[in-house]
This record gives sequence, C-alpha cells and structure tokens, in this order.
Amino acid sequence: MRSRRMHRFWWIPPALWLLTACTNPLAAPTPLPTAPAAADLSLPAGFTAKLVADGLRGPTQMIAGPDGRLWVAQLNGGENDGVGQVLSINPDTGGRRVQLEGLYKPTGIAVHGGQLWIASGRDLLAAPIGADASVGPPDPVLTELPFNGRSNGTLTVTPHGEIIYATSGSRLGNAAAPGSATLWALTPQDPTHPRALATGLKGAYGHAIDAQGRIWTTEIGDDPIDQGAPPDELNLVLPGADFGWPQCAGNREPVARYGGDPARCAQTRAPVALFAAGATPTSVAVAPWDETVLLVALWHQGEVVQVKVTSDGNNASGQVSPFLSGLRNPQHLLAWRDGSLLVSDFATGAIYRITPE
Repeated sequence: MRSRRMHRFWWIPPALWLLTACTNPLAAPTPLPTAPAAADLSLPAGFTAKLVADGLRGPTQMIAGPDGRLWVAQLNGGENDGVGQVLSINPDTGGRRVQLEGLYKPTGIAVHGGQLWIASGRDLLAAPIGADASVGPPDPVLTELPFNGRSNGTLTVTPHGEIIYATSGSRLGNAAAPGSATLWALTPQDPTHPRALATGLKGAYGHAIDAQGRIWTTEIGDDPIDQGAPPDELNLVLPGADFGWPQCAGNREPVARYGGDPARCAQTRAPVALFAAGATPTSVAVAPWDETVLLVALWHQGEVVQVKVTSDGNNASGQVSPFLSGLRNPQHLLAWRDGSLLVSDFATGAIYRITPE
C-alpha cells in the first residue's frame, strides 16, 4: 500500500466494466425498482417496520453523523461512475442534504478525529468536518490498497479509537497477494502505519463491535474452490488469527486447487456461523434488543438473519434463524440511538427502521 497526498484519475478497462456489472453486488440498478411497503416486510412477532427514506441510489454504509442525523454513503449512479455522495438525512422526516459528492465507489464511511473517513475503491480518504458539520474536500491517506477488483467494504471505529478496514483477497498463484485478505486497524494519529488484525479473510466486508469490545466480521467467499463455491461466514476476530484463505475455506476445509493442507487448515480460526455460498453478507450488527444476537444482511438472498451466539473459549458458535425478508438487496445494518435497527436496501434505495414492540 502507498500513502500519498494527491488525487488519482481512474481508468477501468471495458472488460472489467462487464465483469463487475455482472458479478458485483454494487452495480446500481437503473431505474430503481419500487421499494416494498414497510407493511409487506416479513418480521418475527413483536417487531414492526417503518420506511425512513427512499429514492437513494445504491446506498452503502450508514453511520450516526456529528450533526445528530443519519449519514449515508451512496454510489448515486453506476459503480465506476465516480459520482458517489455522502448524505445527511433526518431519520424522522426523510429530509436530506449532500455533504460530499464526486466520490469513486464510496462503500465505507466513519467519523473519527474530526474527519470523515471514506473507503473509496482502493483508497482510504479523510475529509475535515467543520464546526457546523460541513465536510471539506477529501485527501487520500492510503492509496492503491490490495484488492480483488471489487470493493474493500465498510469502515468501523473501535472503542480504542482505531478505524477498522479490510483489503479483499487477491492471489499470486496459490497464495494470498501481500497485504490482501487482511483486516486492518489504523489510528488517525499515525494512519500510514496500520496494523494487521487478522489474515486469510477473502472479503471481510462488514464489521461490528459488541459490548465486550469483541470484533465480528462477515466474510464473502466468492472464490472457486474444488467443488463449486465456498460458504460465506461470520467470524469472531482474535488478533493475529489466520482464517486460512485461499488454502482453506468454510469450516477450515482444505482447498486442493490452492494447495490446502488438512494439518494447516486445522490450525486456522474456525467460523462462528456459515451461510450459503453466494449469500454475500455485507453487514453485521449487534441486535439493539439482545446483545447475544448478531444480525447479518445477506445481500443476494434478500434477507436479514439473526445469529444467536454462544461463547466457546476464545471463539463462539452461532445458531442462524430468519429475521427479516421482503427486501431486494439488504446492504447495511445500523443500531440507532433509539434502540431500533436501520436497514438499507441497495437495489430499491430505501431505508427502514425496525422496532421491537
């Protein structure tokens, strides 16, 4: 990875346009499909849904903004158009204003140290936030991060003041390319020297911190193995852990085509829960109403599942069950200050509030 203070012009080969448009869950639809009515969403007894905002174009990550409103990153067009935005939205009225625009593929945002941090393609940017919550022009902090031709995912701020981000996995032969397939943490005071939290993660797209300070991450497999595609995962991060990719997949299963060794895979970190191959878990959040339950957005399956977590030594096991269905592509989950859960639908550009009765 490099650190440099300059903007960069992006050129995407036409072949890659087609590849990402066909396979990448971040290709924004045009025109937008009709957002389902809140009453048409399926939830367990005791929960209700309400539409908070609609008309967004490819919303990615949501955060609580410094102005007390909901801040949302969105592609605002095609994935590689470079017209992404960060919006400030009143979750009570749906009113919104543009905080920042002209961004390339903004999939992650975080507010920390008086700055707005943005995961933008292969770059990590930082923009100053004024006293009136206005956002100035962003500057690159880290550039040309390793990635697999797609997005590196979301950003998460830890209780210790670090920013978590991921570099998606790319291979050199049968091994992970240097610096890829890794979950990282950096401090705003020394952002050009991040530390590796865990390795062997093909696509650690979404992260969450629970009340105990533990780091959870989803993993999007999307890489061929010996028999089709691997399952996607929910993982509990132990600092320094190796999750095995590309030689190991799923529940520490060796992948022969990448030189997977059973003895080596047995020493890697086990997943907490597995999801169907291609489920594409883009977000995880601690349920605001139960800290022992994690909620996971499964993009391609159009549902949010709940994972009941049981601690097991320095790891955990999870029991998966349905929670929310009826969305096209649930993208991001955010526990809101009133004890509700906000859920964005990438395809329809809608945000819903889920509230326990």
